[in-house]
Amino acid sequence: MSSALVVREQHGKDESHHTCQPADLVVWPENKEQVSQIAKLCNDQCIPLIPFGSGTGLEGGVVAKKVLSCCCWK
Repeated sequence: MSSALVVREQHGKDESHHTCQPADLVVWPENKEQVSQIAKLCNDQCIPLIPFGSGTGLEGGVVAKKVLSCCCWK
């Protein structure tokens, strides 16, 4: 896991024209159980989870925009 700005910036952009939006934290799960635990934690806490592959997307899918509302915030 890393909260280093350089790592968060690397994972906060792709090949699209969108401006880099660094994530708050980057994690590297090593198996499907860890992926499941991370997904559950994020879901329980209403934390957006953005999977990152190679960063070659052209649509800005990895650009983490700030969430103003969440379906679990009542």
